[in-house]
Amino acid sequence: MKPPRLKRLLHSVFTRLLVITLAAGLAITLTVIVGFILIRLHSEGVLERNLLLYTEYVVADLGIPPNQERAREIARRTGMVIRFDHAGGSWQTGSMPRFFNPKRAWTRQHAPGMWVGRSKGHHFIKLSHGGGELSFVAKRNMHHGEEAGWILAFMGLALAAILSAAYFIIRRTLGPLRLLKVGVDQVAAGKLDHRIAQSGASEFRDMAAAFNAMAGQLDHLLHSKEQLLLDVSHELRSPITRMRVQLEFLDDADARESLGSDLAGMEAMVTALLESARLRHAASLNFGTVAMADLIRSMVHDDASLPPGVVTGPLAAVSVPADPDKIRIVLRNLLENALKHTPDTGAPVSIALTALPEQIEIVVEDRGEGIPAADLPHLFEPFYRPDTSRSRKTGGYGLGLSLCKAIVDAHDGNIEIDSTVGEGTRVKVSLPRSADSQKP
Repeated sequence: MKPPRLKRLLHSVFTRLLVITLAAGLAITLTVIVGFILIRLHSEGVLERNLLLYTEYVVADLGIPPNQERAREIARRTGMVIRFDHAGGSWQTGSMPRFFNPKRAWTRQHAPGMWVGRSKGHHFIKLSHGGGELSFVAKRNMHHGEEAGWILAFMGLALAAILSAAYFIIRRTLGPLRLLKVGVDQVAAGKLDHRIAQSGASEFRDMAAAFNAMAGQLDHLLHSKEQLLLDVSHELRSPITRMRVQLEFLDDADARESLGSDLAGMEAMVTALLESARLRHAASLNFGTVAMADLIRSMVHDDASLPPGVVTGPLAAVSVPADPDKIRIVLRNLLENALKHTPDTGAPVSIALTALPEQIEIVVEDRGEGIPAADLPHLFEPFYRPDTSRSRKTGGYGLGLSLCKAIVDAHDGNIEIDSTVGEGTRVKVSLPRSADSQKP
C-alpha cells in the first residue's frame, strides 16, 4: 500500500532541498535585517553624539536669554524645532512632529541639567538655560519609513523570486530521479526490457547506466533460467514416456501404482512448464466469447462435494473474450488451492464475479490458514511454495500460480493476492471486457 501523497511529499528529497533553500533564504534575510538594525542603532548613536556637540555651539550662538530671531534662522537652516519655556512665557520656531510627546519618550540624563531622549524616531535634547528650559527637536524624515517599507517589500519579492527559481531548478535537477523511480516500478512489474534515459548531472547519468546494466543482467539471467527449464522439460518428456511403458511390465502392483503416481506428477509438472512458456505469446490462446457466470457455476458444481465446500457470491451476467479452457485452468487452480488450505470444518470457499466498465473481477476468497507476508511477492515464481517442507499432503510443485499468472497475462489481465496468516486469502483476477460485452 502506497503512503498518502502528502506524507510522501513531506518525506521526499525534493521537499527537503526546498526547505533547506527556504531556510537559507530566511537566514540570509534575517541576517540582512539584523545588520540594518545594528547599522541604524550605530548611526543613531553617532547622530546623538553629533547632535550634542552641535547643541553646544547653538546654545552659545543663541545667547542668554536665547534670541528668538536667531533661533528661527538656525531652525530654518537645520530643520530642527527650537523651543524655550520660561517664567514669562514660551516660544518655538515651528510645529512639533506629529504624535511627538516628550513626556512619554525614552530619556536619559546626559549631564547635570541636560536630558537626551527619543520619541517616535525623533531625537530631542532638553537643558536648563537662561532662566528657563531650552529644547532642541531633530525631526525624523518621514520619507525614511516609506523607503524602509519599499526596501523590505523589494527584499520579500526578491526572496520569493529566488525561492521560485530554486523550486524549478531543483525540480529539473532531480528529474532523473523520477525517471529512475518509473524504471524501478517497471522492473518490479516484470518488464525487464525497460530502460531509462541517461540524462542530467553526471551522478544521475552514472545511476541510469548502472540501472540499465542491472535490468539487462536480470533479463538475461531470467531468460537463461527459463530456457534451461524449457530445455530440461523437453528432454524429460521422452524418458517419462519410456518409463510409463516399462512400468506396465512390473509385476509388483503396489510399486507400479506408486511409481505411476510419481511419473504422473512429473508429467504434469513438465506440461505446466511448457504450457507456461507457450502462454507468453497470445497466439497460443483460442479466444472465444465466454459467459463467465455460467463457467463459474459449472466449476462450483463440480467442487460442491469437496469439504469445506464452495459457495458463490454475486455473479454478474457478462461475457468476455477469453480462452475458456485456459480460464478454466486458472479457476481450477485457485479453487483447489483455497480448498486445500482451508480446514474441512472451516467456512466454505467463496467465488464472486463483478463487472466494471472496462473489466471484470473474479474474486476467490477463503478463511483458511493464510500466507505469510514475506511469501506474497514470490507466489507467482515457478517452483515457489510457502510450504518449505514440500509435504505431499499439500501437493503440487509450485507451478499452479505461475501458470495462472501466465494465462492471465496472456489475456492482458492482472492477478493479485492478499492474505493474512490465520484469517485467510483473497485472490482477485481482472480481465478486460470488450465493448460489446453484455452489461451486468
